[in-house]
Amino acid sequence: MLEFGSLLRVLRSDLHLTQTEMAELLFISQPVYSRMEAGVRPIPVKALERLADRRHISVQALFLAYLFLDENLAVIEGGVRDEASLALLELAAKYRQRFPQGFKHAAALGLLYEAAGQ
Repeated sequence: MLEFGSLLRVLRSDLHLTQTEMAELLFISQPVYSRMEAGVRPIPVKALERLADRRHISVQALFLAYLFLDENLAVIEGGVRDEASLALLELAAKYRQRFPQGFKHAAALGLLYEAAGQ
């Protein structure tokens, strides 16, 4: 189980769903979903699989999108500059280009749109 609350919030907003609608999509109750989105409760991999199916993307794309959320990129940018972190930052910069400068979570959303063929 993983804690992907911030990614859930970004995806729910992008899909224009309420917490109740997102919970129904994941086959869980709204209170459980609310706790997952708040980061209080981890999200089961099965729920990530359902979400990936809904977006027509892989679970791996969701994992990468999580890394590309603004707050996670800030940690990567401020950390050790090894080959892996530099590759992630370069890839994130590519996906950010799909949106205007300063667009919140542009790298994560750019990746998700491209993965879905949009």
